[in-house]
Amino acid sequence: MEFRQTLKSQLLKESKNFYLDNYDYFSRGPQKSVLKKVINVGKWIFFREEIFRLFFWNSFLYDTLFLRLLYKMDKKYLSYLEYFYKVLEDAESKGLLVKLVAFKILGYVKVKLPFNSPQYWQTVSKVDSIKDETNPIMLGFSPWKLFCYDLSEFGYNFKLYFSTNGIYSTFIAHHYHHLIHNVGYIGASPGDVVLDLGGCYGDTALYFAMKVGQNGKVYSFEFIPKSLEIFNLNLNLNTHLKNRITIIESPLWSESGRTIFYKDNGGGSQVSFKDFNGREGIAVTITLDEFILKNRIEKIDFIKSDIEGAESFVLKGATKLLKKFKPKLAISIYHSKSDFVNIVRQISDLNLGYKFYLGHASMYSSETVLFCISSES
Repeated sequence: MEFRQTLKSQLLKESKNFYLDNYDYFSRGPQKSVLKKVINVGKWIFFREEIFRLFFWNSFLYDTLFLRLLYKMDKKYLSYLEYFYKVLEDAESKGLLVKLVAFKILGYVKVKLPFNSPQYWQTVSKVDSIKDETNPIMLGFSPWKLFCYDLSEFGYNFKLYFSTNGIYSTFIAHHYHHLIHNVGYIGASPGDVVLDLGGCYGDTALYFAMKVGQNGKVYSFEFIPKSLEIFNLNLNLNTHLKNRITIIESPLWSESGRTIFYKDNGGGSQVSFKDFNGREGIAVTITLDEFILKNRIEKIDFIKSDIEGAESFVLKGATKLLKKFKPKLAISIYHSKSDFVNIVRQISDLNLGYKFYLGHASMYSSETVLFCISSES
């Protein structure tokens, strides 16, 4: 009941808000007509609340019916959220979970996540100012462009093609690195062997390569052709880190040997086990357990996963790896409603002594990461 009461209090508190400045144009582009939509949605929510207050003068009735209307979830899903809340280790993670659920229910007009801060706007503007606009990469499948950033100003000895908000998220906000108060951190360390699941353009691989140092190793999984082209370009811009990174051009799944069909749209590529009109290529899956066995890898220290909702399936194909090495984990859980509540239970059910923390790196409901560290490792 602690979670329900905390969420109820959070919803009632947030429902009084009306934000006009909760839009990230660095990740979503110019506002265009968004401001008008925000105002209209805000007016509708305000009107709805006032009708409820006038009609249900009794505060208990108002609270009950208003929250029931807002929940948008069944009792089973709510019980999963309660479990998630219970197993999180610290108050910071629990508070973030409640905030994220409130955001999912009420939206960005009412709820401002911690990522939206003066520090974010100041720093991301500085990042944007250092991009080289003379030779951008046109992605082809969208109006977005990738620019080259020299990160020496931020203490990194490399350049890469990426996006402004992506640079901030990976290298400034340390999206896949979680500090634990008075304990330490969950992330890549010197000498670690890292599995980078979802390499995309190589930003996280380069970040981890810097973290693990000369005695470490990064295996980065990416199979989409355009992403691989940019990934290799970024590696060639940073030859001092290139030898620490090995790209594995195979899609990951719960079982090996399955043929998948895909259409190249970068990080948002369409992937299916059934052939479809417009598909551009095929690939064959591999499990992490098979990859480790075939390559005779003797230790795994850290796994980062951001693979567009395939996380649960890939974890099923990594059971032996997890039991043997008990690596630190940073698993994206924002791709689906089920992943948001089920992945923590999936890992917990392995009984490997994992402790759970929560991180988030955007102004919206995307980029939520479940951090895990085993007390047995």
